[in-house]
Amino acid sequence: MLVKILLLNENPVVTKLVTLSAQKTSDELDIITDIQDLKSQDYDLFAVDDTLYTQEIFDEVKEKVNFSKSLYICSRDAEAVDGFTE
Repeated sequence: MLVKILLLNENPVVTKLVTLSAQKTSDELDIITDIQDLKSQDYDLFAVDDTLYTQEIFDEVKEKVNFSKSLYICSRDAEAVDGFTE
């Protein structure tokens, strides 16, 4: 089953890791670095890096994009954020 993933991220290391993972599983990956590049679509997973996360951005994504799961990518010592499924 093909999974559609939207990644909001500007960290090249995170981009490389997520891209490699998506390629291994043959999933479709769209990467944006700015919320202004967001287009209304349906995704199975929305992932955001902690450097770009704000509650306002997360709310804007939820208004424009339908997704069933969400992933907050952060360092181990980062504070937990509510609203994400993973």
